[in-house]
Amino acid sequence: MGVELSLDPPVCPIQAMGGKSTHKMINHTDKIIAFKIKSSNNSNYSVNQIFGIIKVSETFTLVITRKPGKPQADKLVIQYVAIGEDVTDAKAVFATPNPTGVFDGETIIKLSAAE
Repeated sequence: MGVELSLDPPVCPIQAMGGKSTHKMINHTDKIIAFKIKSSNNSNYSVNQIFGIIKVSETFTLVITRKPGKPQADKLVIQYVAIGEDVTDAKAVFATPNPTGVFDGETIIKLSAAE
């Protein structure tokens, strides 16, 4: 596997006092992908959409919001899987595990809150 899904910019420098950071999630594959975003710190961070679908060679605008709080090493994990053209519900894709028990891939974005 190469880089199927990337983020631009690849890091998230938000101040510990709070703020927003906007990123482009880019599908580099020849397949439609469904994604799910998981956070290591749901108390301080949220995203504009947890589940979604990105078509071939398209992008999704991800907005990460941070509430004020003590800075620590956090991250977002974006899991993704290739899906068929008939799939319209990304949440349903992740509701049932793949037969192999693994996802097609994941991308991690480090959340580096600075004081």
